[in-house]
Amino acid sequence: MGRRRYVTAAEAAEAAEGEEFLRRYLAGAEPRLQWLRELSARTGGPAPDRLDYSRDSLLPLWTWAMGRFRQRPEDEPTEFVNNGPRGRYYLPRGPLPMWYGRRAVTAPHKWDNETLQLIDALVYYLAESILRAVPTAQWEVFHADVSNHIDENQPVLTGFPVQVDPLGVLLSLAGRTYHARYPDAPNPYKVPPATPTELQELYDAIVHNAKPA
Repeated sequence: MGRRRYVTAAEAAEAAEGEEFLRRYLAGAEPRLQWLRELSARTGGPAPDRLDYSRDSLLPLWTWAMGRFRQRPEDEPTEFVNNGPRGRYYLPRGPLPMWYGRRAVTAPHKWDNETLQLIDALVYYLAESILRAVPTAQWEVFHADVSNHIDENQPVLTGFPVQVDPLGVLLSLAGRTYHARYPDAPNPYKVPPATPTELQELYDAIVHNAKPA
């Protein structure tokens, strides 16, 4: 038998913080989803009764959402934050999603505050859609067997060969909406523009890979 690895006090504290964050994050789901339904109804998106967390709802939802992504004005003030090993980022003023800045990669300050709130709502919506389609899926705090894993101590969906980070995939999709709206903008890394079917295709890929019950 191998020797037992003891958890340090710092690791235990971090794990406890991760569990508390997940609790607070899930508690914020319904208010944000209600905000999404109201915004969609008010601005020409899918009606509330169409936002039923089905696969079919993802196409009109994402088609509408793509047109609402707005960049932050360049002259709007932000504060530079240096969290040492946890990264550096810019902190805008005003209300922000609770995940903003928890990792440097989840601090996309170039989006304005309403767009960040929209991303937050879409993360909840995508996750709920997956949970309803995959009985084995659930929210958990991820802990890796390797150091410095990007998802360490973060909320993820389990029940798949590899954990799913809904926030990470939504931020990636959101970044590509810029090139969909501004196809003539410089694109040195050849980032493919977002498409209306992309959220639905992402859902399909995740659900297809679910572990059997």
